[in-house]
Amino acid sequence: MSILSKLREYIDIVVAVFIFATLIIVGGDFTKTIILLLELIVIIEVVQMIFLFFKKHRIKIRYMVDAAIIYAIRELMIAITHEHIDTTKLTLLILILFSLFFMRYLSIKITYNSSNDTD
Repeated sequence: MSILSKLREYIDIVVAVFIFATLIIVGGDFTKTIILLLELIVIIEVVQMIFLFFKKHRIKIRYMVDAAIIYAIRELMIAITHEHIDTTKLTLLILILFSLFFMRYLSIKITYNSSNDTD
């Protein structure tokens, strides 16, 4: 195998190393970068939901819950890295996150159970 084919095979690791090296060289804050990347992922999820709605005229609950989970993780990271941690807000964010994961589990369970019943 050539080096180019190896790079294609491990493109995710190459991109991660590039971002990490850029952060070290520039001296960027890793936490802020992760928060911004999570925000970008939320925006991508919302745009995908909008395009899916216009194509199929429906939205899957799973996509909405995924975007909410990513946003809750982002907010949790902001709350944890903040100098003055409000324990009430932190507790609520953790409870919201657990409830969103439970909703995600239910959406997968119900979707697959209903598709098995129609076979």
